[in-house]
Amino acid sequence: MISRHAPRTFLADAISLQPALAPISFALHVGECLALLFLDDRENALQLLADILAGHIRPTAGRLVVGEEEITSRPSGARSLVVVGPRDGLFEHLSVRDNIAFPLRARRQPTQEITHRVEQMLALLGLDQWADMNPPALKPADRIRVAVARALTTDPAVIVLEDIFSGLDSEARSDLHNRLSRLQRARNISMLLLTRDRGDAVIGAHRIGVVAQGHLLQTGTASQLIERPVSTRVAVAMANANVLVGMALDVEDDIVRARLACGGEMEALADADIEENDVVDLCIRPNQIAPMMSRGALPDETEGSLSATLTDIRNVGDLMILRFRLADGTEVTVHRPPGSLPPGTAPGQLALLAWRPSAALAFSSEGKPG
Repeated sequence: MISRHAPRTFLADAISLQPALAPISFALHVGECLALLFLDDRENALQLLADILAGHIRPTAGRLVVGEEEITSRPSGARSLVVVGPRDGLFEHLSVRDNIAFPLRARRQPTQEITHRVEQMLALLGLDQWADMNPPALKPADRIRVAVARALTTDPAVIVLEDIFSGLDSEARSDLHNRLSRLQRARNISMLLLTRDRGDAVIGAHRIGVVAQGHLLQTGTASQLIERPVSTRVAVAMANANVLVGMALDVEDDIVRARLACGGEMEALADADIEENDVVDLCIRPNQIAPMMSRGALPDETEGSLSATLTDIRNVGDLMILRFRLADGTEVTVHRPPGSLPPGTAPGQLALLAWRPSAALAFSSEGKPG
Protein backbone atom coordinates (compact mmCIF):
# COMPACT_ATOMS: atom_id res chain seq x y z
CA MET A 1 0.00 0.00 0.00
CA ILE A 2 1.21 3.52 -0.78
CA SER A 3 1.65 5.78 2.23
CA ARG A 4 -0.53 8.88 2.28
CA HIS A 5 2.71 10.80 2.93
CA ALA A 6 4.48 9.45 -0.18
CA PRO A 7 5.69 12.18 -2.55
CA ARG A 8 3.29 13.10 -5.31
CA THR A 9 4.09 12.31 -8.93
CA PHE A 10 1.02 13.85 -10.53
CA LEU A 11 -1.84 16.14 -9.61
CA ALA A 12 -5.05 16.82 -11.50
CA ASP A 13 -6.53 19.88 -9.83
CA ALA A 14 -10.17 20.80 -10.53
CA ILE A 15 -9.98 19.60 -14.13
CA SER A 16 -13.14 20.32 -16.11
CA LEU A 17 -13.93 17.47 -18.51
CA GLN A 18 -16.93 19.27 -20.00
CA PRO A 19 -19.27 22.06 -18.81
CA ALA A 20 -22.01 19.63 -17.75
CA LEU A 21 -19.69 17.66 -15.45
CA ALA A 22 -18.26 18.64 -12.08
CA PRO A 23 -14.50 19.34 -11.97
CA ILE A 24 -12.39 16.35 -10.99
CA SER A 25 -9.30 16.34 -8.74
CA PHE A 26 -6.95 13.51 -7.77
CA ALA A 27 -3.30 12.90 -6.90
CA LEU A 28 -0.98 10.08 -7.93
CA HIS A 29 1.93 9.15 -5.68
CA VAL A 30 5.41 8.09 -6.73
CA GLY A 31 5.50 4.38 -7.57
CA GLU A 32 1.73 4.01 -7.19
CA CYS A 33 -0.91 2.63 -9.51
CA LEU A 34 -4.13 4.59 -9.09
CA ALA A 35 -7.22 3.34 -10.91
CA LEU A 36 -10.12 5.57 -11.85
CA LEU A 37 -13.18 3.34 -12.18
CA PHE A 38 -15.82 4.92 -14.44
CA LEU A 39 -19.39 3.76 -13.77
CA ASP A 40 -22.17 4.09 -16.32
CA ASP A 41 -19.91 6.28 -18.47
CA ARG A 42 -22.53 7.72 -20.82
CA GLU A 43 -20.63 11.03 -20.90
CA ASN A 44 -17.51 9.20 -22.14
CA ALA A 45 -15.63 10.90 -19.33
CA LEU A 46 -12.90 8.23 -19.47
CA GLN A 47 -11.96 9.12 -23.04
CA LEU A 48 -12.28 12.85 -22.35
CA LEU A 49 -9.89 12.59 -19.41
CA ALA A 50 -7.42 10.51 -21.43
CA ASP A 51 -7.43 13.14 -24.20
CA ILE A 52 -6.87 15.95 -21.69
CA LEU A 53 -4.00 14.08 -20.02
CA ALA A 54 -2.42 13.33 -23.40
CA GLY A 55 -2.62 16.97 -24.45
CA HIS A 56 -5.08 16.43 -27.31
CA ILE A 57 -7.76 18.55 -25.59
CA ARG A 58 -7.24 21.59 -23.37
CA PRO A 59 -9.38 21.58 -20.20
CA THR A 60 -11.67 24.58 -19.82
CA ALA A 61 -10.62 24.85 -16.17
CA GLY A 62 -8.09 23.40 -13.75
CA ARG A 63 -4.45 22.41 -14.02
CA LEU A 64 -2.23 19.35 -14.44
CA VAL A 65 1.02 19.07 -12.50
CA VAL A 66 3.80 16.48 -12.88
CA GLY A 67 6.17 16.70 -9.92
CA GLU A 68 6.46 20.46 -9.47
CA GLU A 69 5.95 21.34 -13.15
CA GLU A 70 2.59 22.47 -14.50
CA ILE A 71 1.94 20.78 -17.85
CA THR A 72 -1.60 21.97 -18.60
CA SER A 73 -0.63 23.94 -21.69
CA ARG A 74 2.27 21.77 -22.84
CA PRO A 75 1.83 19.88 -26.12
CA SER A 76 1.58 16.13 -26.36
CA GLY A 77 5.04 14.59 -26.16
CA ALA A 78 6.41 17.29 -23.88
CA ARG A 79 4.63 16.58 -20.62
CA SER A 80 6.56 13.71 -18.88
CA LEU A 81 3.31 11.79 -19.17
CA VAL A 82 2.43 9.19 -21.80
CA VAL A 83 -1.02 7.73 -22.54
CA VAL A 84 -1.15 4.10 -23.68
CA GLY A 85 -4.41 2.80 -25.11
CA PRO A 86 -6.22 1.28 -28.08
CA ARG A 87 -6.64 4.71 -29.71
CA ASP A 88 -2.89 5.38 -29.71
CA GLY A 89 -2.01 2.65 -32.15
CA LEU A 90 1.30 1.24 -33.26
CA PHE A 91 2.82 1.87 -36.67
CA GLU A 92 1.59 -1.13 -38.64
CA HIS A 93 4.40 -0.97 -41.23
CA LEU A 94 7.18 -0.98 -38.61
CA SER A 95 8.50 -3.95 -36.66
CA VAL A 96 8.04 -4.22 -32.92
CA ARG A 97 11.67 -3.19 -32.50
CA ASP A 98 11.24 -0.11 -34.69
CA ASN A 99 7.97 0.85 -32.98
CA ILE A 100 9.72 0.86 -29.61
CA ALA A 101 12.64 2.83 -31.04
CA PHE A 102 10.46 5.48 -32.70
CA PRO A 103 10.28 8.02 -29.81
CA LEU A 104 14.06 7.88 -29.38
CA ARG A 105 14.68 8.36 -33.09
CA ALA A 106 12.26 11.28 -33.10
CA ARG A 107 14.42 12.84 -30.37
CA ARG A 108 17.56 12.12 -32.41
CA GLN A 109 19.18 9.97 -29.74
CA PRO A 110 22.50 8.28 -30.61
CA THR A 111 22.12 4.96 -32.44
CA GLN A 112 24.01 3.02 -29.78
CA GLU A 113 21.78 4.47 -27.06
CA ILE A 114 18.65 3.59 -29.06
CA THR A 115 19.81 -0.01 -29.61
CA HIS A 116 20.62 -0.49 -25.94
CA ARG A 117 17.36 1.03 -24.79
CA VAL A 118 15.22 -0.99 -27.20
CA GLU A 119 16.86 -4.28 -26.20
CA GLN A 120 16.25 -3.37 -22.58
CA MET A 121 12.54 -2.73 -23.22
CA LEU A 122 12.14 -5.93 -25.25
CA ALA A 123 13.53 -7.96 -22.34
CA LEU A 124 11.59 -6.03 -19.71
CA LEU A 125 8.22 -6.63 -21.43
CA GLY A 126 9.04 -10.18 -22.63
CA LEU A 127 8.88 -9.22 -26.31
CA ASP A 128 12.16 -10.64 -27.60
CA GLN A 129 10.56 -13.33 -29.76
CA TRP A 130 8.27 -10.79 -31.45
CA ALA A 131 10.93 -8.12 -32.00
CA ASP A 132 11.04 -8.47 -35.79
CA MET A 133 7.30 -8.98 -36.33
CA ASN A 134 4.93 -6.24 -37.43
CA PRO A 135 1.94 -5.34 -35.20
CA PRO A 136 -0.74 -7.01 -37.42
CA ALA A 137 0.83 -10.39 -36.52
CA LEU A 138 0.45 -9.78 -32.77
CA LYS A 139 -2.38 -10.60 -30.40
CA PRO A 140 -4.16 -7.62 -28.75
CA ALA A 141 -2.43 -8.11 -25.37
CA ASP A 142 0.98 -8.29 -27.07
CA ARG A 143 0.27 -5.05 -28.92
CA ILE A 144 -0.44 -3.39 -25.59
CA ARG A 145 2.88 -4.60 -24.23
CA VAL A 146 4.64 -3.11 -27.25
CA ALA A 147 2.86 0.19 -26.64
CA VAL A 148 3.93 0.14 -22.98
CA ALA A 149 7.53 -0.63 -23.99
CA ARG A 150 7.46 2.27 -26.45
CA ALA A 151 6.10 4.58 -23.74
CA LEU A 152 8.83 3.54 -21.30
CA THR A 153 11.72 4.37 -23.63
CA THR A 154 11.56 8.06 -22.74
CA ASP A 155 11.32 7.48 -18.96
CA PRO A 156 8.04 9.34 -18.40
CA ALA A 157 7.10 10.28 -14.86
CA VAL A 158 3.59 8.87 -15.36
CA ILE A 159 2.10 6.25 -17.66
CA VAL A 160 -1.66 6.48 -18.23
CA LEU A 161 -3.30 3.18 -19.20
CA GLU A 162 -6.49 3.99 -21.08
CA ASP A 163 -8.97 1.10 -20.92
CA ILE A 164 -6.23 -1.33 -22.01
CA PHE A 165 -7.92 -4.51 -20.74
CA SER A 166 -11.17 -3.99 -22.64
CA GLY A 167 -11.88 -6.81 -25.09
CA LEU A 168 -9.19 -9.19 -23.79
CA ASP A 169 -10.10 -12.75 -22.86
CA SER A 170 -9.63 -13.83 -19.25
CA GLU A 171 -6.28 -15.57 -19.84
CA ALA A 172 -4.76 -12.61 -21.72
CA ARG A 173 -6.19 -10.23 -19.13
CA SER A 174 -4.61 -12.13 -16.24
CA ASP A 175 -1.24 -12.39 -17.99
CA LEU A 176 -1.17 -8.66 -18.77
CA HIS A 177 -2.08 -7.80 -15.17
CA ASN A 178 0.78 -9.97 -13.90
CA ARG A 179 3.30 -8.47 -16.30
CA LEU A 180 2.32 -4.89 -15.50
CA SER A 181 2.39 -5.60 -11.76
CA ARG A 182 5.92 -7.01 -11.98
CA LEU A 183 6.98 -4.10 -14.17
CA GLN A 184 5.50 -1.55 -11.80
CA ARG A 185 7.25 -3.07 -8.79
CA ALA A 186 10.60 -3.55 -10.56
CA ARG A 187 10.77 -0.01 -11.95
CA ASN A 188 8.72 1.86 -9.30
CA ILE A 189 6.62 3.29 -12.12
CA SER A 190 3.73 5.67 -11.42
CA MET A 191 0.65 4.48 -13.32
CA LEU A 192 -2.85 5.82 -13.77
CA LEU A 193 -5.33 3.16 -14.91
CA LEU A 194 -8.54 4.41 -16.53
CA THR A 195 -11.07 1.58 -16.64
CA ARG A 196 -14.76 0.72 -16.63
CA ASP A 197 -14.16 -2.71 -15.08
CA ARG A 198 -14.15 -3.14 -11.30
CA GLY A 199 -12.09 -6.34 -11.46
CA ASP A 200 -9.30 -4.61 -13.39
CA ALA A 201 -9.28 -1.76 -10.89
CA VAL A 202 -9.13 -4.06 -7.85
CA ILE A 203 -6.42 -6.33 -9.31
CA GLY A 204 -4.29 -3.63 -10.88
CA ALA A 205 -4.24 -0.70 -8.47
CA HIS A 206 -3.09 0.34 -5.00
CA ARG A 207 -5.95 2.83 -4.73
CA ILE A 208 -9.20 3.28 -6.65
CA GLY A 209 -11.21 6.41 -7.41
CA VAL A 210 -14.87 5.71 -8.25
CA VAL A 211 -16.26 8.08 -10.90
CA ALA A 212 -19.93 8.38 -11.90
CA GLN A 213 -21.34 10.95 -14.33
CA GLY A 214 -18.00 12.73 -14.15
CA HIS A 215 -18.08 13.03 -10.34
CA LEU A 216 -15.29 11.48 -8.26
CA LEU A 217 -17.38 9.84 -5.54
CA GLN A 218 -14.65 8.35 -3.34
CA THR A 219 -10.99 7.39 -3.43
CA GLY A 220 -9.36 4.69 -1.29
CA THR A 221 -8.01 1.19 -1.20
CA ALA A 222 -10.29 -1.59 -2.37
CA SER A 223 -10.83 -2.60 1.26
CA GLN A 224 -11.81 0.93 2.26
CA LEU A 225 -14.26 1.27 -0.61
CA ILE A 226 -15.83 -2.12 0.11
CA GLU A 227 -16.02 -1.84 3.90
CA ARG A 228 -16.63 1.90 4.28
CA PRO A 229 -18.24 3.29 1.14
CA VAL A 230 -19.50 6.87 1.36
CA SER A 231 -22.66 6.28 -0.65
CA THR A 232 -25.06 3.68 -1.97
CA ARG A 233 -23.53 4.02 -5.43
CA VAL A 234 -20.05 3.10 -4.18
CA ALA A 235 -21.40 0.25 -2.03
CA VAL A 236 -23.15 -1.32 -5.03
CA ALA A 237 -20.27 -0.69 -7.45
CA MET A 238 -17.51 -2.06 -5.23
CA ALA A 239 -19.22 -4.81 -3.24
CA ASN A 240 -22.45 -5.74 -5.06
CA ALA A 241 -24.27 -4.61 -1.92
CA ASN A 242 -27.95 -5.40 -1.60
CA VAL A 243 -29.99 -2.20 -1.28
CA LEU A 244 -33.16 -2.22 0.84
CA VAL A 245 -35.19 1.00 0.95
CA GLY A 246 -36.92 2.04 4.17
CA MET A 247 -37.64 4.84 6.63
CA ALA A 248 -35.46 5.74 9.59
CA LEU A 249 -37.45 5.20 12.80
CA ASP A 250 -34.74 6.37 15.16
CA VAL A 251 -30.97 6.97 15.26
CA GLU A 252 -28.98 6.19 18.42
CA ASP A 253 -25.23 5.80 18.92
CA ASP A 254 -24.61 5.81 15.13
CA ILE A 255 -27.13 2.97 14.66
CA VAL A 256 -30.29 3.59 12.67
CA ARG A 257 -33.38 1.41 13.04
CA ALA A 258 -35.32 1.41 9.80
CA ARG A 259 -38.69 0.05 8.72
CA LEU A 260 -38.12 -1.50 5.32
CA ALA A 261 -40.49 -1.60 2.37
CA CYS A 262 -40.71 -5.37 2.78
CA GLY A 263 -42.27 -4.84 6.23
CA GLY A 264 -39.43 -5.76 8.58
CA GLU A 265 -37.37 -3.55 10.89
CA MET A 266 -33.57 -3.81 10.66
CA GLU A 267 -30.57 -1.90 12.01
CA ALA A 268 -27.43 -0.54 10.35
CA LEU A 269 -24.60 1.92 10.85
CA ALA A 270 -26.00 5.35 10.01
CA ASP A 271 -24.39 7.87 7.70
CA ALA A 272 -23.79 11.14 9.53
CA ASP A 273 -26.56 12.97 7.65
CA ILE A 274 -29.38 10.55 8.47
CA GLU A 275 -32.17 11.79 10.73
CA GLU A 276 -35.42 10.32 11.98
CA ASN A 277 -38.09 9.88 9.25
CA ASP A 278 -35.53 10.10 6.43
CA VAL A 279 -35.91 7.68 3.52
CA VAL A 280 -32.78 5.52 3.61
CA ASP A 281 -30.93 2.95 1.54
CA LEU A 282 -29.81 0.11 3.78
CA CYS A 283 -26.76 -1.49 2.10
CA ILE A 284 -25.63 -4.97 3.11
CA ARG A 285 -22.93 -7.01 1.38
CA PRO A 286 -23.90 -10.55 0.27
CA ASN A 287 -21.29 -12.18 2.52
CA GLN A 288 -22.57 -10.37 5.62
CA ILE A 289 -26.05 -11.94 5.57
CA ALA A 290 -26.71 -15.10 7.57
CA PRO A 291 -29.67 -17.17 6.29
CA MET A 292 -31.54 -19.46 8.68
CA MET A 293 -33.30 -22.07 6.55
CA SER A 294 -36.69 -23.36 7.70
CA ARG A 295 -38.16 -26.80 7.11
CA GLY A 296 -41.71 -25.58 7.63
CA ALA A 297 -43.54 -22.39 8.48
CA LEU A 298 -41.49 -19.50 9.77
CA PRO A 299 -41.81 -18.61 13.48
CA ASP A 300 -44.18 -15.78 14.38
CA GLU A 301 -41.40 -13.86 16.12
CA THR A 302 -38.92 -12.65 13.51
CA GLU A 303 -37.53 -9.50 15.15
CA GLY A 304 -34.09 -8.62 13.80
CA SER A 305 -34.55 -10.71 10.66
CA LEU A 306 -36.39 -10.68 7.35
CA SER A 307 -38.70 -13.38 6.02
CA ALA A 308 -37.62 -14.60 2.59
CA THR A 309 -38.04 -17.38 0.06
CA LEU A 310 -35.04 -19.06 -1.55
CA THR A 311 -35.34 -18.76 -5.35
CA ASP A 312 -31.96 -19.95 -6.66
CA ILE A 313 -28.70 -21.65 -5.63
CA ARG A 314 -25.49 -21.52 -7.67
CA ASN A 315 -22.23 -23.28 -6.80
CA VAL A 316 -19.31 -21.37 -8.36
CA GLY A 317 -16.52 -23.45 -6.83
CA ASP A 318 -15.40 -21.72 -3.66
CA LEU A 319 -18.67 -19.88 -3.17
CA MET A 320 -22.38 -20.59 -2.96
CA ILE A 321 -24.56 -17.81 -4.40
CA LEU A 322 -28.09 -17.83 -3.02
CA ARG A 323 -30.91 -15.58 -4.18
CA PHE A 324 -33.91 -14.83 -1.98
CA ARG A 325 -37.16 -12.96 -2.55
CA LEU A 326 -38.55 -10.78 0.22
CA ALA A 327 -42.25 -10.17 0.90
CA ASP A 328 -42.39 -7.09 -1.36
CA GLY A 329 -40.61 -8.87 -4.23
CA THR A 330 -37.16 -7.39 -3.56
CA GLU A 331 -34.35 -9.77 -4.56
CA VAL A 332 -31.50 -10.32 -2.09
CA THR A 333 -28.22 -12.06 -2.89
CA VAL A 334 -26.37 -14.02 -0.20
CA HIS A 335 -22.88 -15.54 -0.40
CA ARG A 336 -22.03 -18.57 1.72
CA PRO A 337 -19.10 -20.99 1.74
CA PRO A 338 -19.63 -24.48 0.30
CA GLY A 339 -20.89 -26.98 2.84
CA SER A 340 -22.52 -24.33 5.02
CA LEU A 341 -26.11 -25.08 3.96
CA PRO A 342 -28.25 -27.77 5.59
CA PRO A 343 -28.68 -30.94 3.50
CA GLY A 344 -31.66 -30.78 1.20
CA THR A 345 -31.70 -26.98 0.88
CA ALA A 346 -33.60 -26.16 -2.32
CA PRO A 347 -35.44 -23.32 -4.08
CA GLY A 348 -38.87 -22.65 -2.62
CA GLN A 349 -37.65 -23.07 0.95
CA LEU A 350 -38.49 -20.39 3.52
CA ALA A 351 -35.75 -18.63 5.47
CA LEU A 352 -34.96 -15.79 7.83
CA LEU A 353 -32.18 -13.38 6.82
CA ALA A 354 -30.23 -11.57 9.52
CA TRP A 355 -27.01 -9.57 10.01
CA ARG A 356 -25.15 -7.65 12.68
CA PRO A 357 -26.10 -3.93 12.71
CA SER A 358 -22.43 -3.00 12.27
CA ALA A 359 -22.27 -5.08 9.08
CA ALA A 360 -24.79 -2.91 7.22
CA LEU A 361 -24.61 0.75 6.21
CA ALA A 362 -27.47 3.20 5.79
CA PHE A 363 -27.35 6.25 3.51
CA SER A 364 -29.90 8.85 2.51
CA SER A 365 -31.82 7.21 -0.33
CA GLU A 366 -30.54 7.71 -3.88
CA GLY A 367 -33.48 5.87 -5.41
CA LYS A 368 -32.79 2.78 -7.46
CA PRO A 369 -29.00 2.42 -7.92
CA GLY A 370 -27.90 1.98 -11.48
